[in-house]
Amino acid sequence: MPIYDYKYLLHDDTIIGQAADEYSTNEINFGVTTPNVNAKGDFGLHVVITTAFTGCASGVTFWIIHGAATSPTTKHTGMLVPVAQLVAGADFFIPCGSIELLQYARMLFDEAEVSTAGKLTAFFGPKHGRET
Repeated sequence: MPIYDYKYLLHDDTIIGQAADEYSTNEINFGVTTPNVNAKGDFGLHVVITTAFTGCASGVTFWIIHGAATSPTTKHTGMLVPVAQLVAGADFFIPCGSIELLQYARMLFDEAEVSTAGKLTAFFGPKHGRET
């Protein structure tokens, strides 16, 4: 597991998606309206699978969600991951992209079918080079 800054932690080895699509437990407040966190192009959302996922046969889309106020719901950038790749130890990185994040950000776990098992850790941070 890569090292992360606790203040950017969204989920910590958490069961997710066994009822429906789910937003992260925590959200990040960058403290300014447009924080420009991706100025160097290497900042984004890390999703590390800690327990393999089952069910969700069509896979899962991990979304970066952002907004100008708490509890944001605007989709920013997403990555579709097939269930076969949602195995323990997998580390996915979703870069923040060319559109600036707004002040508040969190993750959305978006699935077509409900998962029957699986846990993950999710956090914002710089790319470390070992991601899937």
